[in-house]
Amino acid sequence: VNCRGIVIDDSQGKPQYLVGCMNETGNQRRADNVTGLLGGLEFNAYMRSHMKHISKGFLMHIGIDDFGAINSSRGAAYGNYILKSVADCMKECLSDSQRIYHLVADQYVIVDLEHSAGEYAAELKKKIDDRLYRFIVSENYEAVFSISVGVVDATTVCEGYDECRKKFSFVLKKAKKMGKNGFYIFDENDYELFLRKGRIVAALRNSVMNGFKGFDVHYQPIVDCGLEQVIGAEALMRFSMISGEDTEVISPMEFIPLLEETGLIIPAGRYILDEAAKLCCEIQQYIPDFRMNINVSYVQIMHGNVERDILDVIKRYALKPDSIYIEMTESGFMDMTPMFCKFRKALDENHISFVIDDFGTGYSNFHCIRDMNPSYVKMDKDFTAKAMDNERDYELYKNIIPMVHSINVRICAEGIEKKEWRQKMNEMRVDYLQGYYYGRPCAREQFIKQYTSGMDIR
Repeated sequence: VNCRGIVIDDSQGKPQYLVGCMNETGNQRRADNVTGLLGGLEFNAYMRSHMKHISKGFLMHIGIDDFGAINSSRGAAYGNYILKSVADCMKECLSDSQRIYHLVADQYVIVDLEHSAGEYAAELKKKIDDRLYRFIVSENYEAVFSISVGVVDATTVCEGYDECRKKFSFVLKKAKKMGKNGFYIFDENDYELFLRKGRIVAALRNSVMNGFKGFDVHYQPIVDCGLEQVIGAEALMRFSMISGEDTEVISPMEFIPLLEETGLIIPAGRYILDEAAKLCCEIQQYIPDFRMNINVSYVQIMHGNVERDILDVIKRYALKPDSIYIEMTESGFMDMTPMFCKFRKALDENHISFVIDDFGTGYSNFHCIRDMNPSYVKMDKDFTAKAMDNERDYELYKNIIPMVHSINVRICAEGIEKKEWRQKMNEMRVDYLQGYYYGRPCAREQFIKQYTSGMDIR
């Protein structure tokens, strides 16, 4: 028996009444008791009955923004009142040929089999927004909310249930991601990117579950500017998506955000950390003071206890703590949360160096350097390229260096591609250099072969 209702307590706080309704047993209900609208089963039946005749029209997938907040702050009874009121407001905006159904929770669908989305969907959305605003005003702003709307062509139904369901869900998610009161009409290119994202996530998850097959670590040398000798390397995560007999190299710009979104960055980051520390140990046989720079994600700090992983690999490979340098971009620690402060403190207490990466982009500011007290900052490669090509950027770049040096923080210039760039960096007294001029990121074996001599690389 499917029940919906509320419990009313007596003066002693004991349950006295259960007030509500019990839906019919043995049969799926046709209508929703809260909104009075026909439900998802009726929507599906209606679309199936018209499938052979659908040649135009659109479906509007509608969701109330932040409905959960209304429910939690005002209670389920008021939430139900909002669901009913929203349904009533939308019904008032529809023509005789348009239908509305209540799907689940705060989601509805409007069916129009006569007009194209381009002509009518945006206009209908505006009409509904205006009606909802009048309702909110009439309620003295007791609950202020909006709706997000995703629109898909009605002919999508002819592509089969599964495909229609995926596209139908996709358009509302896209509308929600645009922020509150979003409006989005299905676009095939966006959908292909969405499907590709799903394939990459599946490949990443499969790789993590199967010994990290497809993951690799490439290493780019870091050079002492004055001596022009390799003193370390940055470990860079790489991933190849394996599908049957095909292998596709995926850009870090594409797969790393997906690792962070899914939390897979925690096991993947642990794997990269181990590989990088292992190579550091091996290269120290040739270059005793060699150090390894390893990137850490904020997700690893918040959910992965990454400081423990760092200390584990240092112990496992008998490394000195100053052999490992942890890099983070500024955007990764703009929020000084207790978890990040705990992580930063653990690095200091264990004498592990911290590096601010990509300085000169995004939220760059000097209070980051003051607050974080890094061993050094890495000037973003695009900032470096602009400084080498533009006099104003060059003056800015040149004046940043003594300011950073004045608080005992060193500087590494990324993106060094030409000999004359290196010469300018030496004149500006940059400490370290990294870029294609000294070597592109390369696999483990190539890096060992090319750089373990410790020789002058000029």
